[in-house]
Amino acid sequence: MRRTLLLLAVASLAGCTSSFVRPANTVDMNHHGYQAERQNALEVTNTARIANQARCADLDIALAGQPVDAGLGASFDEPQLFSPGDLLRVDLPREDDFGGDYVIGPNGYVRLPFIGDLPASGMSTSQLETIIARLLVEGGYYKPGFARASVSVLEWAPIQVSVSGAVFQAGDVLLNQRDADDTPAERVSAAGDIAFQRSLSSALFAAAGVRPDADVRNIVLVRNGRRRVFDMSGALNGGAMDDPLLIAGDRIHVPSRGCFQMALARPSRITPPGIRVFMSNLTQPAASNAASAIGQDATRLPYGTRFLQGLVSANCVGGLQATNAGRWGVLISRNPITGESEVVARSIEKLVRSANRDDYNPVLLPNDAIACYDSHVTNVRDVIAMVSEVAAPALNAAIIGGLAN
Repeated sequence: MRRTLLLLAVASLAGCTSSFVRPANTVDMNHHGYQAERQNALEVTNTARIANQARCADLDIALAGQPVDAGLGASFDEPQLFSPGDLLRVDLPREDDFGGDYVIGPNGYVRLPFIGDLPASGMSTSQLETIIARLLVEGGYYKPGFARASVSVLEWAPIQVSVSGAVFQAGDVLLNQRDADDTPAERVSAAGDIAFQRSLSSALFAAAGVRPDADVRNIVLVRNGRRRVFDMSGALNGGAMDDPLLIAGDRIHVPSRGCFQMALARPSRITPPGIRVFMSNLTQPAASNAASAIGQDATRLPYGTRFLQGLVSANCVGGLQATNAGRWGVLISRNPITGESEVVARSIEKLVRSANRDDYNPVLLPNDAIACYDSHVTNVRDVIAMVSEVAAPALNAAIIGGLAN
């Protein structure tokens, strides 16, 4: 019996003292991983910044050295255009029969008294005023030269546009949503409104922001078959940029440069302000996530947070140096270009103490996962405790039997 327990203890200790097995990936992380910082830490030959740039056709945005207005697309040569749901006010001089407040219907038409349905979606204020005045004359209600219509916007409605390409959540997004309780009475009774949430930058933000591989200098906006390219890099460096207002049905595409750009991995008008990260620290020194204070605040991190900072948030760093210094952290992420999962492991102590840590300390992305593994010393301690717990009944029975004899 004692020999069996001894063999069990030796086997358990041998298993727990084996080296940490690093996870494998189907692709070569040193050349095809999403971030150069995810490469094998033992094979780092160049700085991650240079490695990331080498995957791009030119330099990183932050290092391009171009003037802030270089390459800016021409501004839309159109004023703000109407969309279904917009609330309009139509006024005519000394005339109450035609004037009033009207909503553009879901089919893009607005119905006016005596005139009928007019196409309004995609038109500007001046265009709609011209059409109304012309129809009033053609209907015999006004003499030529006397019909003048005034159209003003009381409220810009929410609109739906589609966003595709290098964004974190591609698909349809709804812009300019408002709660009725948030609108003061003075604004409700006043004429005029502003659609500041119906802009191109708002659409990119609503799609969870552009990814670090996005080509922000060549964002495509398609409207009624017309294609226009916009440079949105000003949202990141404080430079000038065109930020056109959108209408319902616009399509936006963000091209990918196929490489990771550190300048895009921070909060801005077109990138996420923060990210959600899944964490697991279910071993020593914490017995559970609750005990280690891994809650909502710990798992919601500012965008641009690196792996080491995430490990600190998960309480994987620190503790007794003799037992906890040999811990390992694992990052589980997904390559947004290929859709493949990428898993990397790092020695936590090496991340803390190495001067070149940024070369293998990747930036966390939305929905990344972090897991912690304990040191070999802690493993041995727990195995000894487990063997002792299993062997205790047998040893007690043997002792009692010996005393009885």
